[in-house]
This record gives sequence, C-alpha cells and structure tokens, in this order.
Amino acid sequence: MLEQFRKKLNFRDLGGYPTQDGKKVKMNLFYRGGAPLYMNIKELEILRGLGLRTVLDLRTTQERLMKPDPFIPNVKVLEHSGTVSQGGEEIDFSLEGMSRIGEGGKQQLSMLEKYYARMPFNNQAFQVMFQEIMMNQVPMFIHCASGKDRTGVASMLILLALGVDRDTVLQDYLLTNEYRQEQIQNKLSEDADIIKDYPEREILDRMLTGVSERIGNVVLDAIFNEYGSLDAYFENEFGLDENKRKELINLYTE
Repeated sequence: MLEQFRKKLNFRDLGGYPTQDGKKVKMNLFYRGGAPLYMNIKELEILRGLGLRTVLDLRTTQERLMKPDPFIPNVKVLEHSGTVSQGGEEIDFSLEGMSRIGEGGKQQLSMLEKYYARMPFNNQAFQVMFQEIMMNQVPMFIHCASGKDRTGVASMLILLALGVDRDTVLQDYLLTNEYRQEQIQNKLSEDADIIKDYPEREILDRMLTGVSERIGNVVLDAIFNEYGSLDAYFENEFGLDENKRKELINLYTE
C-alpha cells in the first residue's frame, strides 16, 4: 500500500527493522515522510486510512502558516518545531542560504554541523514525541517539510530507543537519498558548472535535496559524546529510565 506513494514524498514505515535483542520493530505504528500538503488525492486517501492517532508536525510556525496541511479526521495533530538553535545563531535554510559558495559556503556547512549536533538535546518536539509514544498514541505520523532532516533525526531517536543498532539507524536516515534521488540529481545537474569551481556547493546541494551521511554521524556522535551511552541519553533527555525503555521495547517490538 505504501508503495503507492510517490517516491519524492519520502513516506515510509519505520517498522521491520531488527533490534539488537533479536526482535523487530512492529509495522504500521510509526510512519515518517514529507508534509501531507504535497500528497495527491489518492495518497491522502491512503494516509487517512492508516488509522493514525497522532500526527507530529515538526515544521516551524511560519512554515505551517504559509503551507497548512490538509485536514485528517479523528487525529490529534501536534505542532512542535524540531528546529533548535541554542547558540542564538540564525541558520539560513532558504534556497539563498543553501546556495552560498566559497567562504560563505564553507561557513554555512560549519553552521549546519553545529546546528544538527544540538538538535537531539533539550528539544521540546522530541520530548512531546516520546510522551505520546509512551501513552501508546500510535499509529503516529512524523513529518516536517520534506521528511528528511528534522523527521530523520526524530526517526533515528525512535529506532535507537527501541534497540535498533547504530548502523541500521543511519541506513534508514540515508534511505532518504534513494527516495529523493530524482530531486538530488536534478539539483546537481543544474549546478554542475558551479560545483566544478566550488565543491562545497555540491555538499550543500545534497543537503538541500537529500541527507548527508556526515550529518547523520554528527547527530549520533553528539549523543554518545554528550552522555556516553544511550541509556543515559534517553533517561536525561526524555525521562526514559531502564524500566520505561523496556516498556517501550515490549510495546513496539515483536
């Protein structure tokens, strides 16, 4: 059924991944993707038939006001921006900001790495997400605009909490590049002449249209560097102590 969604929507089920204790994440409980506003009539019909209980919209207030999502009946919609910038710096995700070259492009890349390294910490959106998961408010659909960055980090955290190993978690994050391959290649072709002289532009283009393995590792490394273990991370950031983690694993794996 999910194969009926167009690839560029990056819509998929987080279920089916093996956990380190020999189980698998249950299917049909956690969905990730781009904003429903980009779905056609048939795709929206399928989405509304998934029995969703919760939608977590990780876009900013401005994004939601400019491009509101279509109505999904009998679903609790939680609107919490996944954007976090604790240092007060302004991260410019506009096309202009992501099109910088030379020293400006290198500075943009540096800022982006710092930004993503902070995203897993003190993030209210992810705190709300785990509160809802603990209350069994699933099936849940998590989305941002393209379903790749904010949604990608949220998805990594869910899989890590359920005992999926780091490499598999990273591979799910990178799967976005397969779903959005057409968008990535179109952008790289468009900027081919610029990239010849400014290789940093290729990295920014790939981040604009897809995801970066380096950034995925930046996020994961930040968690381990900050806390030393996933147990400490989930307990301190989300109140998920050993018993609550076991409860989650029992609920959502089989």
